[in-house]
Amino acid sequence: MASPYSQELKPAEPTPAHPVQSEVVEEVDDCESEDESDDSIRQTSRDLESGGTTAANTPYETASHASSSSGFSDPKKHNEKTTVRVRQLVPDIDPLEYHGLDSSPLPPKKGNRLYRYLRWNFGSVYRRIFCLAFMGNAAAVMWFIIRSGIENRPILTYQQAATAVTANILMAIVVRNEHIVNAFFWIFGTWAKVLPLWARTLSAKIYSYGGLHSGGAVAATFWYAIYLVLLTMDYRSQEGPLDAIRGYIYLFSYAIIAMLIVMLIFAYPRIRVLMHNSFENTHRFMGWTVVGLFWAQIMLQTADASNNSSPHQSFGHLLVRNASWWMLLITTLLIAYPWSRMRLRNVEAEVLSSHCVKLNFDYREVYFGQAIRLTDAPLKETHAFGVIPHPLAVTPAEIDEKSVITGEPIQRLSHCGDKGFSVIVSHAGDWTRKIIDRPPKQIYTRGTPQFGVMRCAGLFSPVIVIGTGSGIAPCLSLFTQHPDHPVRIIWSTPNPLQTYGRALLDLVYKTDPAAVVIDTRKTGRPDLVKIAYRVWEQSQKGVFPDEVKPQARRPCEAAVIISNQKVTEKVVYGLESRGVPTYGALFDS
Repeated sequence: MASPYSQELKPAEPTPAHPVQSEVVEEVDDCESEDESDDSIRQTSRDLESGGTTAANTPYETASHASSSSGFSDPKKHNEKTTVRVRQLVPDIDPLEYHGLDSSPLPPKKGNRLYRYLRWNFGSVYRRIFCLAFMGNAAAVMWFIIRSGIENRPILTYQQAATAVTANILMAIVVRNEHIVNAFFWIFGTWAKVLPLWARTLSAKIYSYGGLHSGGAVAATFWYAIYLVLLTMDYRSQEGPLDAIRGYIYLFSYAIIAMLIVMLIFAYPRIRVLMHNSFENTHRFMGWTVVGLFWAQIMLQTADASNNSSPHQSFGHLLVRNASWWMLLITTLLIAYPWSRMRLRNVEAEVLSSHCVKLNFDYREVYFGQAIRLTDAPLKETHAFGVIPHPLAVTPAEIDEKSVITGEPIQRLSHCGDKGFSVIVSHAGDWTRKIIDRPPKQIYTRGTPQFGVMRCAGLFSPVIVIGTGSGIAPCLSLFTQHPDHPVRIIWSTPNPLQTYGRALLDLVYKTDPAAVVIDTRKTGRPDLVKIAYRVWEQSQKGVFPDEVKPQARRPCEAAVIISNQKVTEKVVYGLESRGVPTYGALFDS
């Protein structure tokens, strides 16, 4: 039986139809890998200079009742009752041509190659935040060195260096706390919508807060090296043999510095990509071990101080006066907190295809742009998935709405009007394959839902939303919770109908009837930079396809992309270097 997408409305004058090709659903990687080439995920600034992925012929044929031969109209002349085209997914017409987008070469990027590298590659907001955190610590070290030279005496002690270590570790942990991150996004990604456009384009970069985490962690490691030097110098300057307490202090101190260095090595971006599971294990278990050794070290140093340098002060008195003790206590509580919110939840699974499954939860409400961490083996691995709030209840006026891709009544996502949310799990590795093949009835959730880059889409109106593969899932959170928010959608994915189902496609086209949906199984990987830029360019000129909703007939203010790292880097660089504010979660954003 032919797919409903292969049916078309017959025009008044019959025209030859292209045959609809039957398709076999193939297993493909999701948004984390599906649009990557066979080359390594690593790329250089020269790769970014190439401007985007390779364009290919793509699959749209229109059986049309369009209101004009061109399919475009001036917004002032737009008739809201215009009959829209009925689409079908057949490999016939290039998406640029089908959607009336200019296929000529893109305008040149701004500035020379060095400027672009410093501005959008090496000088990304993430790296700028990292440098700010690290250079602040470097400035403190220089201040101590200069002051020591002026006063001709040691100013920095190993106790002060230890305080700097714990302060930086505390900063690195605080900015990863779900409630702190959500507070950042409420302030900069939600309330900032009242600000002018130039201010919103800056505040939307809040998703790069990860630079504080990595900057603090690297600075803590360097401070710890300074601490070890000062500790060794202080102990060796004192007469007498090394006692047991100081021996254990040495042992724990050198064990800590060794593990901190190993954690930094595995956190290096290229190594993290190649050995991701090893990175997670070292980060988690070595991190916990380091915290435990910090506790032992502080206790031993306090005992040593009460026996030697401050014999008239009790152990407890010295401990509560130690700033490092208090910061380590807060750090430990912050690390333990998400695990205290580990819960085994009931889940209803909807198998969409052999490639993906939709998991439905009903234990709480969520907000668009959030992600939840799921696991079936809490100590082994956890995985973050963008949430999809259950759609709003269908109103009587919406019951008979027609699909722009079939002309039939719209199919809707399940659980309309119900409390709860869903996530879409698509094949990206062994764990997701297991969940798809054997959908769970219960699964663990850890912590509270946390905002991500998709939250920034709400700052801009209209906004271009770009997704690849199951990267469309986090975007659906905006479409379901704020269906009237003006958006232009670009979605590139293999076999969209067979993989994700008609209900999801109907939601995409209901949100943006002029959405650019590309089936990469038939077309190859499209040039997303060119497509997104031309959609943005059209909006700036005030020229829109007839299908575009009235509220979206204004210049687009920004673009947001949810994809794998390689595609995200290319699209963000390709658009930003041409003057389009673009937001996408790059590595560890």
